Amino acid sequence: MHMLKRGFLVFTVLLVSLSFAYANPGFSLSYESIKDNVVVNEAAEFYLTINNNESFDDSYKISFGINPQWSIQILPPKDSIVTITSGATRKIKISLMAVSNMPPSLYRIPVKVKSTKTEVLEEINLPIYLNSGENAGSYPPTVTADVEIPESIKPGENFQIKVNLKNRNPLNISKLDIRLSSIVINKETTTSLEPLEEKTVVITYSVDSLQPPMDDTVNLEIYAGGEKIRSIEDIPVKVISYSEIEYSSFEEKSFLKTEQKITYTNNGNVKKQETLKIEIGFFKDLVTSTDPKMYVIKENGKRYRALDVDLKPAGKIEVIVITNFRPLVIIIVLTLIILILYYILRGDIIVKKQAVVLGTKEGGITEIKVIMNVRNRTGRQIKNVSIIDGVPNIADIEKDFQIGTLKPTKIVMHDKKGNIVKWNVDILDRFEERLITYKIKSRLSILGTFSLRPAIVKYENKSGKISITRSNRVELAYEKKSKAI
Repeated sequence: MHMLKRGFLVFTVLLVSLSFAYANPGFSLSYESIKDNVVVNEAAEFYLTINNNESFDDSYKISFGINPQWSIQILPPKDSIVTITSGATRKIKISLMAVSNMPPSLYRIPVKVKSTKTEVLEEINLPIYLNSGENAGSYPPTVTADVEIPESIKPGENFQIKVNLKNRNPLNISKLDIRLSSIVINKETTTSLEPLEEKTVVITYSVDSLQPPMDDTVNLEIYAGGEKIRSIEDIPVKVISYSEIEYSSFEEKSFLKTEQKITYTNNGNVKKQETLKIEIGFFKDLVTSTDPKMYVIKENGKRYRALDVDLKPAGKIEVIVITNFRPLVIIIVLTLIILILYYILRGDIIVKKQAVVLGTKEGGITEIKVIMNVRNRTGRQIKNVSIIDGVPNIADIEKDFQIGTLKPTKIVMHDKKGNIVKWNVDILDRFEERLITYKIKSRLSILGTFSLRPAIVKYENKSGKISITRSNRVELAYEKKSKAI
């Protein structure tokens, strides 16, 4: 009886598998069995045929309902929705596999097809005979897969692609080729899958740092024994835009001079406009030059040299900053030398000479008062001081001297130089000041400019030698004032 029952079931499957068709006015369904006699964890395969009987093109969606005991796949998965032109026919390959322990029997797996335009729903059953034996022939490689990939990719940075695999039958797959392809991603790797094994393959990848921003789609293909057994298409990814200015610096130092070469590089994938800034203090800025020339800005109380740049991807610019203290040091040293020489060579006595017009006649000068201020500017006594002044031939010195002023020691008449007046001071104390005044009268009225030559002071310096210093020259001019009418 058992053999008769088994034979009856086989005969029934063979009869049903020969052909089955269901027709309706809109579209018709039929199937063709590729492999329908299987064991647990072995895939059965069918071709589902859809005939578009309408007068217009239509799209059809294929579904299987909820079948937790069966793993059902459309190969390739994108054929779960197909577009068929009017009067045309389309074949879709379907793989089915029992994933739980079920008794041997004939199972009918419902397949539903729905028109997207007319919303007509039709159903057809695929018959599968499940055997109890461990092998009903060789196992075809059956692998399910899904891909985890970042939606946004930053060029130049590593990211991970995870391919989750599951071997759906007892077949040991020693070599499984995984291929990822798109405009920006092209990667192949090989792995293996033991019977019913689940595995995640992690692929680390990076896109060229100069890759422009774009939207892309990735395709996954899985091969076993050189044949494609699984594919997933049009996985969306996006290459994002970014720009990063990176700088490197090289510095060369010499005596009181530093030359710094700074290189700015745009490591991004889009153009970058930026203001490059170098912090520099006011005093340092005085001895600093740049090439190219930079301007000065102030931000948050700080001072910067700045340069506006527009860098393309991978573009770079070099800025040379030279800080040179040599001219400043030379100026300081020269100033110190001048000051030292001045203090070394300057006279110990200062003589200032001035004159005041006391009298006029017929529009000219007739009487002048001369004032000389002699001062010891050192902190020591100066001995043997002689002051010598000259009066031009055109004038005579008055012999009456003002009380409180130093009287001359000697007055000598000279044919060419005129009157020569001499005062002697034995000791001029430290920082002591002497005032000398005298008057001169002109024998004729002096018109225009009148000049008094510098007075001469001779004294004994700290080395015991005679030093000489001179006063300023005095220029006098008198202009007759017109009377008001």
